[in-house]
Amino acid sequence: MRILTAAETRQCLPMADAIDAMEDAFGADRQLPQRQLIGSSFFMPGRVGATSGIKVVSVVPGNPVGIVAVFDAEGSPVGIVDGPTLTAIRTAAGSGLATRILAPVASRRMAMLGAGAMARDQIAAVTLVRPIEEIVVWSRDHSRAELLASEVGGTTAESADEAVDGADVITTATPSRSPLFSGRSLGSDGVHINAIGGYSSEMIEIPADVVVEAFRVVDDRSAAAVEAGDLINAGVEPDAEVGDLLDSVWTRTHAITLFKSVGIASQDIAAAAAALANAQRLGIGTVV
Repeated sequence: MRILTAAETRQCLPMADAIDAMEDAFGADRQLPQRQLIGSSFFMPGRVGATSGIKVVSVVPGNPVGIVAVFDAEGSPVGIVDGPTLTAIRTAAGSGLATRILAPVASRRMAMLGAGAMARDQIAAVTLVRPIEEIVVWSRDHSRAELLASEVGGTTAESADEAVDGADVITTATPSRSPLFSGRSLGSDGVHINAIGGYSSEMIEIPADVVVEAFRVVDDRSAAAVEAGDLINAGVEPDAEVGDLLDSVWTRTHAITLFKSVGIASQDIAAAAAALANAQRLGIGTVV
């Protein structure tokens, strides 16, 4: 069994590999029991193909710790990777895959709302799949927005409405419980939104009128039904899962597309399996 630290997990899971792994994560051959909050941790079991696993991560604010354990077809442990690092990469990779499918091909301007632990990977995923030339960052903590913007070669906005004005791709990664911007701030030429901050029915980032107008894609319908606050608040259901679009040629029929992610265990398992396979090939990690 191989164990990867946070740094080793990141080293062994480049974003391109993580996005490729999401095609398996969102495919048909998966099993996703509802995640459980036990004590101070989320327990998220699942299966992708012949590989099974579980993620256990703390929900205590200021304590970003956890692991993802992966098992092979015979039930033997393959390895353990760092949970928070994997979560940041696989969440971004899900957005990257959705952006690759849904966003306007010529997308040039990205708005990043939120400058926390998820934001940098989200930017990396979007810029990998679209020819982004301009990145605008907004956060309620302007100093964090300035730091992130300096790291990614972007600029900052004084408000979320200013940030999304003229954006081709918008990614939200906040713990907000109310809409971050006004629908009137969006352009009319086509915009794709990745809403990844909320993971409960009470958490809302996107205005209800925008959600209603959009073509709505989720990672998993059953999970979204109880956890996707943006859709629940707007009183609408998903139009599709990401997996529905993998084997088809999707044609844009809506000015707005929305990928609402709550995060599912198959993402963790597929991404962790990819990281461990790379680690074995490269001889990285501790073998016990």
